[in-house]
Amino acid sequence: MSKIIPNFLETVPATVADYNVLARYHYNPLPKGPCTGIYKIKAKYPYHKSMPDPLAIIVYRMPIGRLRARTIATNGIFKQSANCPHPLKAINKNIRYLARLIVDPRFWRHGLATKLILETIQLQEVPLIETITPIDWTNDMFQKCGFEIFFTPAPKWYRRMTTAIRELGLTPDANLLPIILHKRIKNLHGSQRDFIENEIKQFLHQYRHMHDLKPCIERAKFILSKIPYPEAYLLWRNPEQC
Repeated sequence: MSKIIPNFLETVPATVADYNVLARYHYNPLPKGPCTGIYKIKAKYPYHKSMPDPLAIIVYRMPIGRLRARTIATNGIFKQSANCPHPLKAINKNIRYLARLIVDPRFWRHGLATKLILETIQLQEVPLIETITPIDWTNDMFQKCGFEIFFTPAPKWYRRMTTAIRELGLTPDANLLPIILHKRIKNLHGSQRDFIENEIKQFLHQYRHMHDLKPCIERAKFILSKIPYPEAYLLWRNPEQC
């Protein structure tokens, strides 16, 4: 494999097709819906022939509608009030969500993730960039890029969902196969079925455009894609707009 030489790399706009090349290296599928920006790192000419394309990719999306951690991190400026009568409109106008950041494993520890963040966050032209992530080494990387980190416990609706999965005799983690969860729910009857479906309804209501998902393997896959609950909320404030 060719050695990474920073001067031979460039950050350029990318497509969903580019993302799909590296998607298998992320533990969760990318939720359906439009992206506000996708960028990749690739080798410049003439080195592109000896390097994979892309080497790394980053995806920005519209922000998640309601996040308790955001309220804490922003001192409640996006809560409904006289100064903010339409909080969702204000959130969409001022925030972008860093939804995915993936580096080809063959090129880890070359600073590609940091390079991609630093060269794309200001391109979003909004005051705030946020992301949520499990507690791991990436938090240090985000902090070095100027993100503030906020730790928050899992909300009640999340704890209720994981408790309901345990009551099915299953362990609520990313190793649980969607088809197993789906079949276990499908085989329920009466009050047990009503109980789990109510918990799922409350859980899905927290995610935009997901509350109407019907019982299917895709629904189970979506639920499991949100487990484990991200323990860290990270926020970047654009120094030119904040």
